[in-house]
Amino acid sequence: TYTVTVTAANGCTNTASIEITRDITVPTAAITNNTGTTVLTCTTTAISVTATGGVSYAWDGGSTPTTAANTFNGPGTYTVTVTAANGCTNTASIIITKDDNVPTAVITNNTGTTVLTCTTTAISVTATGGGTYAWDGGATPATAANTFNAPGTYTVTVTAANGCTNTESIVITQDNTPPTAGIT
Repeated sequence: TYTVTVTAANGCTNTASIEITRDITVPTAAITNNTGTTVLTCTTTAISVTATGGVSYAWDGGSTPTTAANTFNGPGTYTVTVTAANGCTNTASIIITKDDNVPTAVITNNTGTTVLTCTTTAISVTATGGGTYAWDGGATPATAANTFNAPGTYTVTVTAANGCTNTESIVITQDNTPPTAGIT
């Protein structure tokens, strides 16, 4: 508290006081991850976040860098500067990574031939390279192992844990031409 005493020319005095306070409280900068993951994948193409703790926000990247809410669609370390009403600042950061590795789809032909005949009535195959498999035909189209008993081009879509996909195909043909029987 500061006090000043003022004396007039007639000798009268008066006092006035002022109390000066100091607010240098640094804000608590925090980031809430609305997406729930910090890994960008083939299925999670953007990470949504919200900064808290102040009255204004300044991000060093993202789609809306001057607001509390922001979205990132590339890997990196992103920092927000949070400013409180008193002008004090603090920062918080979030690290975004990326896993967009495409699986290698492979079909193993367990039968050893791709030709259906009178003795080979089904072709057995197994797909590898991912977490889930989806064939466009066959006896068991939702599994890695499948069997085909008709000619055609069959494609498997292999999906990895990161949501990335790849495809591979196998062509099955048929030769069931009966022999020409003859009697001499």
